[in-house]
Amino acid sequence: MILYHMSDTLAEGKELTPDYKENRSLVEPFVKALDISVEMFQTLMLNAGYFGSVLEKYHLSGMPTHEIKWGTEGIFEYIRRKEFPDQIGRIKCNYFYPDLKLCGELYYEDWGQASEEERAKIRLYEAEVEGRTAAYDMRLFDEAFDIMCEGTTAADIERCMELARKYFRGEKGESPVMEILGDGPAVAKRELDKGILVKQPD
Repeated sequence: MILYHMSDTLAEGKELTPDYKENRSLVEPFVKALDISVEMFQTLMLNAGYFGSVLEKYHLSGMPTHEIKWGTEGIFEYIRRKEFPDQIGRIKCNYFYPDLKLCGELYYEDWGQASEEERAKIRLYEAEVEGRTAAYDMRLFDEAFDIMCEGTTAADIERCMELARKYFRGEKGESPVMEILGDGPAVAKRELDKGILVKQPD
């Protein structure tokens, strides 16, 4: 199957590596916390937020809102393991997109305001994908992320869990954007013209 993939580290002819940034280790504590209780998850979120503030104060911070990202991923992975164990997990897969127009739109959304130097790092590949794939509405994850940005009450966490259930059931929101997860071998067969990635969507 031929799908499309954007990367800042891949090269033509190379095999894609699931979780190549090794972020799983940042997600697992949140999954384990939920295994204990919602209260433990909330405590871990507070601790992670404080640690992030310390890093920022001393100019050592990495990705902004990192604890929100990993906490949201933790909720989705917790629900997957408990209720959808046969579905492909987000934290150990490769991400693909079904068409070039969508790649261009997502590139502009994620990188349109970045510096020219940062944008230059992103490359677009035609990937040959083997094994299992599954299409999910990424906007459901985005909605859960936004909820977590606003608060982490028990009700907020339950809302995110329900969005995770919809995601892994393959349901779609009001304006779905489908991402394809694959847990099998995949190779970057051909680097495509980057011109598709620098145009603002219509």
